[in-house]
Amino acid sequence: MNWTKYILYITLITFSSCGIYDFRGTNIPEDIQTFSVGFFNNEADLVNPSLSIDFTEKLKTKFQTETQLGLKSEEGDYQINGQIKRYSVTPAALNAQTGAAQTQFTITVHVDFTCPNYSEKDFSKDFTSSQTFDAGVEFNSVENTLSNELTDIIVQQIFAQIALDW
Repeated sequence: MNWTKYILYITLITFSSCGIYDFRGTNIPEDIQTFSVGFFNNEADLVNPSLSIDFTEKLKTKFQTETQLGLKSEEGDYQINGQIKRYSVTPAALNAQTGAAQTQFTITVHVDFTCPNYSEKDFSKDFTSSQTFDAGVEFNSVENTLSNELTDIIVQQIFAQIALDW
């Protein structure tokens, strides 16, 4: 028996029975061809004026570059909607001499995901990421960098939940 053919046969059966996998690791059913992303309004108490558009565009770009799905303005096979719920800066660690030693910056995004063809995939969930920084640093001097880092992490979490099906 040729073991190479046997292993190839088993591999093909395994991957073909579970949906479409590509070399990036996505697991999207064959009949899913499109996605839509609604505008993520910023409903947080502290509002970064560019966060809504930046986050929405990052999410669209992630799906466009890492899947073969086509973007629709609405009613895609995968429908992603939500709101930015938290954008906050809070003391994270205290110092006896000076008060706050570190500050924590947190972003939470609520996502409502709908897949009309596979309703068992639907979810409504919050995704959160946070990072601490030195309390002596002015938030506005690190805000753009930290905001970009945290939104990248949240976009990856959402992508993993939807496209990687973990």
